[in-house]
Amino acid sequence: MRESLALVDLISLDRDPGWWFYGDSLILGSIPAIAWTARPMRLCFGEQRQLMVFIGYGGEQRVRQGSRTWRCRSDSCLLMASTTCSLESSLSSAVAFPLSHERLLHTAMSMGGLNHKPGGWNQHLEQAHGWSLPGDPAAPSLQAALRQVIATAGQLSSYGNGLLERLQLDDQIYRLLAAMLLPELREEKTLDRLLHRQRQGRDAFDELIDYIRQNLGEPLNLTLLESRSHYSRRALQYAFVERMGCTATQWIRKQRLDKAREHLEKPRPTDTVGSISRECGYRSLGLFSVDFQQRFHVKPSQLLRESRTSIFGALPAASIAPPEE
Repeated sequence: MRESLALVDLISLDRDPGWWFYGDSLILGSIPAIAWTARPMRLCFGEQRQLMVFIGYGGEQRVRQGSRTWRCRSDSCLLMASTTCSLESSLSSAVAFPLSHERLLHTAMSMGGLNHKPGGWNQHLEQAHGWSLPGDPAAPSLQAALRQVIATAGQLSSYGNGLLERLQLDDQIYRLLAAMLLPELREEKTLDRLLHRQRQGRDAFDELIDYIRQNLGEPLNLTLLESRSHYSRRALQYAFVERMGCTATQWIRKQRLDKAREHLEKPRPTDTVGSISRECGYRSLGLFSVDFQQRFHVKPSQLLRESRTSIFGALPAASIAPPEE
């Protein structure tokens, strides 16, 4: 098992002195796998460079990583992140093997015909995932295909590793897991949109930026932005810092204030500071005034008065709304 996975410790959880463990190694092309049937036990895995896949065949394995516990039964498949984890099992059977994150990402991009990875894919593939019935409607068929590839490897193993490498069973495993992880790879319309974005040199982040700019007057929060993109909340924050040099909240505030300044410099006769602040997404006039002064070092009411004097100087005062401080 240590040849395939970063196993640190194996401890029997069975008080029966007749505890046993039957294991066998299996080569799935370039993927070294381990299959086992054992009495209750605990396995501890250290930090590793690769992801880990667990496929249940009998009993139950409880895999703990960080603060979360995943259950792997006979109808389950787990993909664990490349950090330390532990496994506790009943009398059970399972297959486990490592996966390269880089190859998984490259496989997903190849399946989508993409030259550049969509925003959020990299982080999504680094996280832990679990599939069990009923769950994802496509999961049963994809899991069945994955288990069939492993069964085929077992049946053909007596012919040597050369045949398994030529059949490229490892490539089939990577493709099946990519399809399980990224539903868009199963949908023609979504793939068409991804391909179009790539041809236009745009990604999910660009589309999200367009959405924000078109909806600055609406409530915008991380939960909404997460639902509008391929990004997790953490990946979203990272993408803004990397590409915009600030957090998502800071960037949205800047865009709102820039839009407000444009309106204050070119107001309509009925515009007030309050109406402009609301149009730019502010629900508090006081907060808008504070943010505006901090950014532009002028009160919005003063800027509005100066703009009106320049534009509407000849109009009757009664036809112009007051600044509304």
